[in-house]
Amino acid sequence: MSKRSPTTKDISLLQQLYQQGQLLLAPEYQRNNVWPTPAKAYLIDTILNDRPIPLLFLQRVASAQTGRPAYSVIDGQQRLRAIFDFMDDRFRLTQSDKQAPYYRKRFSDLAKNLQDKIHNYDLTIEELSGYGDEDIRDMFIRMNRYVVKLSRQELRNAKNSGKFYEFIEKVGDWDLWREEKIFSQTQIKRMRHFEFAAELTILIVEGPQDKKSAVDLYYGRYQQSFPEERAVEKSLKEYLNWIKVAIPTLPKSRFRKPVDLYSLIGALHRIKGERQSLKHLNPKESGQRLAGFDEQTRLKEKMTGDAARYLVAASRQTDNIMPRNTRIEILSNVIVGK
Repeated sequence: MSKRSPTTKDISLLQQLYQQGQLLLAPEYQRNNVWPTPAKAYLIDTILNDRPIPLLFLQRVASAQTGRPAYSVIDGQQRLRAIFDFMDDRFRLTQSDKQAPYYRKRFSDLAKNLQDKIHNYDLTIEELSGYGDEDIRDMFIRMNRYVVKLSRQELRNAKNSGKFYEFIEKVGDWDLWREEKIFSQTQIKRMRHFEFAAELTILIVEGPQDKKSAVDLYYGRYQQSFPEERAVEKSLKEYLNWIKVAIPTLPKSRFRKPVDLYSLIGALHRIKGERQSLKHLNPKESGQRLAGFDEQTRLKEKMTGDAARYLVAASRQTDNIMPRNTRIEILSNVIVGK
């Protein structure tokens, strides 16, 4: 006879069951552990703030070896893995408020009262018993049918670690991406700002590349060390500070859009490479030319010349090398007044 029983179990008990082999996290029909680290950190922050997390579904069976109760996770694998990974010191709490006493700490770094808070946190569970395999698989499909697909960057963050990963995390955490409205809150939740930080880093190291292949390549190539870290960070800050002076109303400009900001930073990097410095460029004068160019790109029917070329390159296959080079070339000429 099939039965559904609502109950609660604290994290300490679930960890004990897992360590004793009585809790199976990933039956064969479930996907692998793909939650990105920031998502895991945010879940732990939710627990430390005593906020509820969604219901877990466990199938209760009897262990064939011992006869003791055992559990198979139907829905909740990612949440449980995140909790157990944190308790094994596998990541830091990077998504908590910077004023929180546990910000950027691992489990072993937490004060005992905070560790106890995690151990004693009750998870709401629905235990299922007496259901056949086909019923369980049908439940899993129904529960996960409309889950949002992970973005490419969420997958990168889930799969990668190392020096390049750490550098991109640091640049992606800069306040500018939010303050200047480069990315919306939704885009930030989907880690678009981290992907953009990786694109800009590659732009400075090697010039324009095809995003689809280059970003994944860098995460693998620079896992052990990323020697260009300081130079890239210095250049990025220099270019972004120059842009703030040149375009004080950046959030209202077309150049706040990632595709255009990428092109603008690429243009500054090209000019600096040709002239060894940006000191000869007056940002206010260049900013006036950029504002005029911005207006030209808004004329639509009356648009001609470089403005028309730029707009085409900014609206089709925007992350391919050829459109990127076209945009960078045009903005370089605008900045220097050609």
